[in-house]
Amino acid sequence: MVSLTDLTSRRRWGWLLGALLVSWSAAAQVPKTRFEESFGPALNLSGTPTFNFEFQTAVSGSNVYVVWSDTSSVDVTHVYLRRSDDQGRSFEPPQRLSSGVTPAYLPTVVAEGSKVYVAWREQGIRFRASHDNGETFEPAQLLAPHGLSPRLAAENSDVYVTWTVPTGTRTANQHLRASHDKGLSFGPAVMMDDGHGVGVTELVASNNRVYLVGDDVGVDDRPDVYVRSSPHEGVAFLPRLNLSAERGPSQPSLLARIAVKDQKVHVVWEECDDLFPTACAILYRRSTDRAASFGPIQNLSEGRGLALAPDLELSGQHVFVAWQDNRAGHFDIVLRVSSDHGGTFSATRNLSNTPGDSGAVSLAAANAILRVVWEDTTSGATDIYYRASGDLGASFTPIQNLSNSPTRSTAPRIITSNSGTFGYVGWLEDLSFENTDVFFRRAEAR
Repeated sequence: MVSLTDLTSRRRWGWLLGALLVSWSAAAQVPKTRFEESFGPALNLSGTPTFNFEFQTAVSGSNVYVVWSDTSSVDVTHVYLRRSDDQGRSFEPPQRLSSGVTPAYLPTVVAEGSKVYVAWREQGIRFRASHDNGETFEPAQLLAPHGLSPRLAAENSDVYVTWTVPTGTRTANQHLRASHDKGLSFGPAVMMDDGHGVGVTELVASNNRVYLVGDDVGVDDRPDVYVRSSPHEGVAFLPRLNLSAERGPSQPSLLARIAVKDQKVHVVWEECDDLFPTACAILYRRSTDRAASFGPIQNLSEGRGLALAPDLELSGQHVFVAWQDNRAGHFDIVLRVSSDHGGTFSATRNLSNTPGDSGAVSLAAANAILRVVWEDTTSGATDIYYRASGDLGASFTPIQNLSNSPTRSTAPRIITSNSGTFGYVGWLEDLSFENTDVFFRRAEAR
């Protein structure tokens, strides 16, 4: 016999189960929010019948800046800048920042607020600053009579420029100059006499500190990844830390990327079994104490074959690492995501998964939006492919061909607005023999 208590209990659980089923049914009927974007047309920013190359981009507010080198004069290469003040919808005419007299190469640009800073190589290391959103620029300053590969970073009123000075076939010294008045004047050069070296790949300024990551040739003539930091706004630097030293001798470490947020420093790089490799891995290390020390190496690729050319992005507590990987028999773009500041990473996700080869991946992240671009040969000619996520990499939009041209499209780079609403993609388009131009498209989240 069923007691009254049992009946009451069963009715109570039946009511709860029915309520849950109704709730689940209603939830299932609520459509998922889809991340959608609109795209502007492809714009030719350089637009000359000559060879344009070495472009970089920066964004601040509604202003977008693109710099590049252009061989528009016989035997003289110039550095140009174009600015958009309407979030990449249109661009003003090019401004020539170099002298126009001597060859100018390797421009780099940083924007912060209304300030825009550009450095390049022209009979040494040159620098120009704008304090009105790129409308006008101060006269060029010569920061060093010799040097290669300038890098820039800026924070508040501080500007940092670093460059490499070769001292031999396999040796170089790294130099840095700092400005604390928005680039109007610079202090003396600080020389980091590392003996062997090939230079800095990235420079970052964060919370009055400066961080450099680079590939340094050690005693075994194999590059290692090192980090140097300055807690004193670039006046002096702490001893360098070799992040790849634990991997053993004769293993070249290259293409290091660095990102800094909330006292945490994240570094990724590729490490191969030889200078002519049969296997390469993507390695990651993080510091939780402003680069005073680093945790153990994490092998993110975890497979055999070639894992190459990583990119790194941060958004909140999320860390995104993407690279090109040939574990499928050809190169695809794969991604791993950490939601705990780099403590652990998700499983590897294949973002391209196309029959062609994919490479040269570039990431941009802000808030919940992650955007990814890469080169892909699926269509025959190399094109620029694109995917985006509106939920921190949990799901992605279908692949889109942004260049979709019969000519070769290469070297994509993507940046994002602070809100993540706008994404800006640049690439090089080979229009004909010795005619390469800088192309640009904008994406807007809806």
